[in-house]
Amino acid sequence: MPTSDLYRRAFTRRWWVILLAAALAVAAAAWATSRQRPVYRATTTMAVIPNSEVSGTEDVLRSLDTLERRTVVATFARIPSAAETRVDAAKRMKVPDGDIRNYHIRASVLPNTNIIKVDVEGPDRKLVAAVANAVAATTRREARSMYRIYTMHTLERAVAARRPIHPTPARNYLVAGILGLFLGSAVALLIERLSAS
Repeated sequence: MPTSDLYRRAFTRRWWVILLAAALAVAAAAWATSRQRPVYRATTTMAVIPNSEVSGTEDVLRSLDTLERRTVVATFARIPSAAETRVDAAKRMKVPDGDIRNYHIRASVLPNTNIIKVDVEGPDRKLVAAVANAVAATTRREARSMYRIYTMHTLERAVAARRPIHPTPARNYLVAGILGLFLGSAVALLIERLSAS
């Protein structure tokens, strides 16, 4: 039997196999997705700027020059993910340190800026925002104690996430459906080949 006829017969006579495989794949994805714990993300951003309380011209010029070299901003970006910062943030929030132990805190410097972005990920949509804002407050304080000629200004406070970043049901269902169609097509072709021989 020519290959083209084999494909045509497989898709016309065994179409139910293809649809059944796709439906089973989507159902399996739905079950797996329902058992996954949601993960939310909240973000806050802070700008590193010269301290307005520093009035000496030489200090201001030195602070601007150092910011251009990016070393200070890179140093400040290490503060949010430090263990001590997490402990202090828990104290600010008046919650046990263990309550936010599984929350992932990550900070980065936005390209070509003096802006630090802090992302917090965790299972509670409101708590991730609270952790992000508490971490930002601790970072501002620590930065001020390290370099008196700099301060940090919050550009955007973290707010409670509306929807989780993981899992994403729509994407899971789409991928499962496509894989199911491929698997169903392969099974249909195999059945038709065996029946033809």
